[in-house]
This record gives sequence, structure tokens and C-alpha cells, in this order.
Amino acid sequence: MEKKSISQDEKELFLINLAPFDQELETVFCDYFACLYTDSDTKVSPLEAKKVALATYRSLLQCENEVPQELLEHLRCGSRELHYVAARSFLFLLEKYGELSERHVKCPQLGILIGYVNRFVDALPSGLLESTTCQPCDASFDTGFSQESIFTPSNTLIDVFQRMRGEKQKITFLNLYKGVPISSEAEIIDIEDENVTFKIDRLQEIAMKLEAQAFIVKNEWLSKHLKADIIESNFQTNTIVLSNFTYLLNMPAIQREFVRVHPDILAKVYLRPSHSLPTSGRLYDLSINGLGVVSNENNGIYVGAKVSVTFELNSATIAIDGDKTIELQGEIVNIIDYQGSFRYCMRIFPDRIMSKKILNYISQREKEILEDLNQELEAYSV
Repeated sequence: MEKKSISQDEKELFLINLAPFDQELETVFCDYFACLYTDSDTKVSPLEAKKVALATYRSLLQCENEVPQELLEHLRCGSRELHYVAARSFLFLLEKYGELSERHVKCPQLGILIGYVNRFVDALPSGLLESTTCQPCDASFDTGFSQESIFTPSNTLIDVFQRMRGEKQKITFLNLYKGVPISSEAEIIDIEDENVTFKIDRLQEIAMKLEAQAFIVKNEWLSKHLKADIIESNFQTNTIVLSNFTYLLNMPAIQREFVRVHPDILAKVYLRPSHSLPTSGRLYDLSINGLGVVSNENNGIYVGAKVSVTFELNSATIAIDGDKTIELQGEIVNIIDYQGSFRYCMRIFPDRIMSKKILNYISQREKEILEDLNQELEAYSV
């Protein structure tokens, strides 16, 4: 399909209207692009991902049919993850532009930006940006590129929600409360502009309110998991209004085999690698096959390291038979850096005795947490 050219006057008017929120749009696009890229390809550093994102954004808005060298080099390295990242990021850019332009200017020019994106894609050498391995279920969000116009104003989540509402299709929410998953189905009952109103389970609503965000599980209508901001919550009618829907690359909580609870105690945990000094920290969460530790220390611990783990389950409300000491072997599967402190995520391998102690604690702790959540619900419902 032959594409209409963008005149110089249209370019200038677009840039004038973009100016009030250009920096904000650049920041959110680069953050989104870099986050997707580093999450999907661990070999790429955050700094490198940000550099590619910034070059892509600035080159795209120049509309000069030139692709930045940084992006070309990464694409030529055969990173199939980057194909997915670019597609999702362009769609995100269109959605955020629409949101920000309505807030800042009287005459949004989404059509011009769509033209910019299509020309940018056309400027890529043939075959570099092909269909990704992450195929969506809904054609409106297909991450593959073709020679046709791949982005149109109708390709929005709101359109998908409109169709779901018409078909009386439900969505599934998932939230965590102190580590315990709270999940239920909800019905779409109203859509106004970018705001979607759902009829929701009461326990889900309070869990969502306390977590301050909504998370939607992907299905045959939604190609990826979503998160959204809570605009309004009404416990009298059991309705919630959501907006600012954003795609999630994954949702780790849904992949867990076992319930993971946040402890009711400040348990000190010692991690001992075979050839390094021990690292101590605080127990963050616990399941039958994994745990998290928050610490200011890192004495030679790395992803893949085998460690001996020791801590005590000194709960004031949960009885533990016999010795409360937990001793087991673990393997570090992820390290999250919190600006000088660390959260160590690990897989654990308890023996039969330790498994029994941990399972007993988790079962009782889960009941406590659900009781707490119901008490929170009562307080909000008054």
C-alpha cells in the first residue's frame, strides 16, 4: 500500500504540538523499551538498552527514513527478543502519545506519529525485523511487521475491551497480598474514554486497593498480561475503574508452583557459599521451594551460586514443633539490586524434616494473611 507523504508543514506542526510533553514521552518510551529489552535479553546491560532506546526515539521523530546505527547493530546480532521489544515499544509509544497529547494540546496528531512509525519500519533493511517468537492471540497486537500499515488508531486495548464487553467475556485479575495470590474473574460493565469499569469480587477489590495497582491475566483476547492504575474504587457497588493500561512482558506470580508468603517475623538469614564469607540478611518471603532474602551485603554471591541457608522461624502466633531452626541448601536464581542493597531470590532444597516445618508455617501463615485481608475489607466496607 502506498503511504501518503508527510509534508514539511505537518512535521513542523507535529513537533510544535509535541514540544510541551516531548521530554516526558521520551523518558517513558526509553524506560519502557529498555526495561523490556533487559528483561527479555539478560546479555544486554541497562545502559546499552537505554542507548538503543534513545537513539530509536530520536531517529523515529526526525522522520528522515534513517535507522540509528545502534538499533541496526543489535538487530544484525540476531536478537529475536529485540524484534518483540521494538514492536511492543512502538505500540506503547502510540498509546502514551495519545494519552499525553490529550492532556497538553487541543489538536492531537496521532495520525502523523503513526506515519512516522510506519516509515521508520519501512526504512529497516528487508528481513531484519521479522515476526517474533512471541506470537499474540489477538491479531490487533500482532508483533510481526509487514509492508502494510501496521499501526492504526483502532489498534488499542480499549477496542479490545469494547469487543469483550459486547461478547460478555470476562477477564481475570491477579493480585498479591503479603505474597498470597488473590485471583478472580470480573465483568466489564462500562467504558468511557480511556477508563474501564469492572464489576469485581470484593476480596479482589481490597487486594487491588492495597497493592495500589491492578493486574490482568492474558487470555484469548489479550495477548499479554496487563497492569493498570486504579482511578476509582467503590466497595458499595463492588466496582472499580481502571485506566493507563500497560503491557507486561511476564507475570512471575502466575508462574509460581507454590504459595509464597511474607513472614510475620524479622528472621535473620545466613547465606554461606562454599568458598566465601557468609552473607546475612532478612527473610523477605518463603515457599516450600524458594525464598527471598534482603541484605546490604554481598560477600561473593552470584546467580547460580550454591549456598547453605540458615534461619529461625520464631513466630509468635504460629507454632513450630521442636527446633525452630531451618537449615537447607539453596541456589541463587536472581539478584535484584536496590541501589546499594540486594534481594536474593533462590531455589531451596529442604529435606523431609525441614519441608514439614516450612509447609506447616506457610499453611498457617496463609490463613492469617487471608484473615487480615478480610479484616481490611470490613474496614473499607463500613
